[in-house]
Amino acid sequence: MVEFAPKPTSSERVIAGVVVRTESGEVQAQCAIDARKAEHAYGHAGKALHAVADRLCQSLAEHWQTEPNAESWKPPFAHARIGSINRFSALNAAEGLQLMLNRTSMLHTLFSAYEIEQQSRNAGIVERVRSAVRKDPNAKHLARRFNRELNVHGEAQPLKVDFLGQHYACYFLQITRSTRGIDASTDRAYGKLFELQALRRLVKKPHKSLGLLDEERPEVFELLMIGDHTDPVQRRAIKQVEALADRGQVIARTEPSAGAAAERVYGQERLAA
Repeated sequence: MVEFAPKPTSSERVIAGVVVRTESGEVQAQCAIDARKAEHAYGHAGKALHAVADRLCQSLAEHWQTEPNAESWKPPFAHARIGSINRFSALNAAEGLQLMLNRTSMLHTLFSAYEIEQQSRNAGIVERVRSAVRKDPNAKHLARRFNRELNVHGEAQPLKVDFLGQHYACYFLQITRSTRGIDASTDRAYGKLFELQALRRLVKKPHKSLGLLDEERPEVFELLMIGDHTDPVQRRAIKQVEALADRGQVIARTEPSAGAAAERVYGQERLAA
């Protein structure tokens, strides 16, 4: 069992994980800290905590594969050490790892019970809006205008626009319902607002290689958020995003659902036409 002090001035020790070596010489290691859950719960601090713990376990495993004496291992980080060495029985190495982690690590137990709230991520909102557009017989022709790629430069990655119409262009953003996700929502919003501003400049003076069709000259550029103004968490995120938007160039607008966003897209294209 490997342990370390998370702070140099702290006497508290955290179990990094367990490394087992079978009588046949097989060595396996398992970190006590779930990387995805630690980052979700504690952000960059959780990610860093897992990185240190995992590196300690892998370092001891590498040492033990060639050196039969585990106690001669030199940790890659200060304030780390072997917490205990025990001989025990298990069906195999994997079962032995789980057995010892369950016995020794409180963090492992907590992360085993920790659940990441399942919610619709921003990656799926474009497809949800496009699906809603396809259901409208009068708007089916707009489905091909989603996820348009424009060549901003020969060697650069294409600019992927969520929706690019003749008169209307927009990006979509699913607003989080989680307090922990507000920062991530505003970060994504900032990136999308920046891309909308860049798109506005590119469309104003397009070069031939951009890939715009002749009829594609949008005048309205929006960040279309899907969220609920009555929800206190979502309202806070929406207000933060609206404060970032430059209303003279890019509009930040909120709709309650993907269906409402689809109606907005179709309505803007139809009105402008």
